[in-house]
Amino acid sequence: MVINLNVPQSQPAINQKVTLLIETLKNGQFAASIFEFPNFIVVAQTREEAIAQLQATFLERLNHIETIYWNVPLSASPPTWLQFAGVFQDDGDFQEIMDGIRAERTSDDDTEVDSSYYL
Repeated sequence: MVINLNVPQSQPAINQKVTLLIETLKNGQFAASIFEFPNFIVVAQTREEAIAQLQATFLERLNHIETIYWNVPLSASPPTWLQFAGVFQDDGDFQEIMDGIRAERTSDDDTEVDSSYYL
């Protein structure tokens, strides 16, 4: 999908909000920039002049910019842990450990639980 921001006059205008940042410099001048486009910066004697210059510069530059979306092809390799899945499938010792854990989890016996740990 390609979006050309240079809209011919026959098409309706598309409004895009941007955030203008106005900074008062130590020498009394004003620096204006666009938050979303940090490379757009102007310095002027007054706040209003800085805003006007920034808007004019930005609109002029938009005539030479287009936005292109690119779907990046990523390899769909399996997760690294998948190579270990099922490695203990036929291991009797592992099955015995898992049975013990399952028994503890499903047991209603809470004699080993120290109630002082809980509020």
